[in-house]
Amino acid sequence: MLRRNFIKKTGIAAAGLVAIPKILFSQEAPSGFVFDAMGEIRTIYTMDLVDQILASGTRAIAITLTDPKHDGHASFDLLLKDLADYDKYFYDHPSHYIKATRVSDIERAIKEKKLAVFYLIQSSEPIEKDLSRVDTLYNLGLRSVQLTYNTRNYVGDGCYERTDAGISNFGIELIDRLNSKNMLIDLSHAGMKTMKESIEASKKPVIISHSTCRALYQHARNTTDENLKLLADRGGVIGMCQIRTFMTKEKTNNLQVYFDHIDHAVKVAGIDHVAIGSDRDHRVIPDSEEEIKILLQEEGAQFKPADWPLYLEKLNGPRRMDVIRENLLKRKYAQSQIDKIMGGNLYRIYNEVIG
Repeated sequence: MLRRNFIKKTGIAAAGLVAIPKILFSQEAPSGFVFDAMGEIRTIYTMDLVDQILASGTRAIAITLTDPKHDGHASFDLLLKDLADYDKYFYDHPSHYIKATRVSDIERAIKEKKLAVFYLIQSSEPIEKDLSRVDTLYNLGLRSVQLTYNTRNYVGDGCYERTDAGISNFGIELIDRLNSKNMLIDLSHAGMKTMKESIEASKKPVIISHSTCRALYQHARNTTDENLKLLADRGGVIGMCQIRTFMTKEKTNNLQVYFDHIDHAVKVAGIDHVAIGSDRDHRVIPDSEEEIKILLQEEGAQFKPADWPLYLEKLNGPRRMDVIRENLLKRKYAQSQIDKIMGGNLYRIYNEVIG
C-alpha cells in the first residue's frame, strides 16, 4: 500500500530500548536497533517528527519510491523523478537521514543517531522488459525490487489477479539479474503461486516485506503457511504489516490481533524469519473525512470508505515501535528474540543479499 548519542547503557531501560546481538556490530555499537522492512517516509516530514521516529529506536527503514499503480514507460519516468526528489530531501537534511545502499550505512546511522533509508519499488513495472534498467537503478541507489503489485505484469501475477499463473519466463530472467546485482527481491502483493515459484527460483534469500498470515485471516494480501515455511527454508524474512483490514474487522480494541499474527508467523517460519514491515505512515493520522478522501485518492479501488480506519489504533503514530517492543515482552518473548524481530533478522538478510 502507498499511504504516505543513541543513549548510553545507563539510559537504555528508561527509553525502552533493547540490545542488539553483538555479532552484528562492533563492540562500540550502541543498543536499541529497530529496522522497518517497509515503512513510509514522506518528503513533507518535519525533523520534529523524524526525531520521534528516532526516539523509538528506529535506525533503518526501506521506503517505496513512486506509486506502484502506474505502468509502462510512464512508471519509469515517475520513478526517476521520485528518486531525485527523495535524494534532494535527504541531502537537505543530513542531520537526520542517510541514504543507505549498504549495511555499513545502518551501522553509521546507529553511531550518528540518524535514519538509514533504503530505496525499494513495489512493482517491477518501471523495468518493463529492459534488464539494463536494473543496472541503471542500482547505480542510482535502488536496492530492493518487489516483483508484482496487485495485478499481472511481465513478471507474474499479483494477489488480486483473477487467476495466478505463477512466474513468467521474463520473471525468471529478472530474478537472475537481481540476484547477480545483489538486490533484494520482495514478494509482497504477489499471488501465492507467483510467490512460491519466485522463492524457488531465487538463488538468494528473498523478503515479503509487508504482509500478515492467511491462516488467521482470509485476505488476498496475506501469506499462506506453505509459503511462510518455504520462505524460511530458503533463508527469507517476512515483515509483519500493520494495515488493520488485513487482520481484523474490529475497528477498536484491536491491538492484540497484530501480535497474534506475529506469534503465528514465528510458530510457522521460526524466530529467525519474522520482522516488522509496517506499511504505515509515521504521522498520527486523524480519524476524519479529509483523511478518508486522501486515502481514496491515493489508493483508488483497493480500499473503500467502509475500510476506514486502516490503522490499528495503538499503532497510529511515530512511537509505534515502542508499543510493539512492550507487547512482545508481554507475550513472553525473550530479549534475544525481540532483538531479531525488531531488527536483527532484517540486518541479516540485508547483509547476506545486499552486503
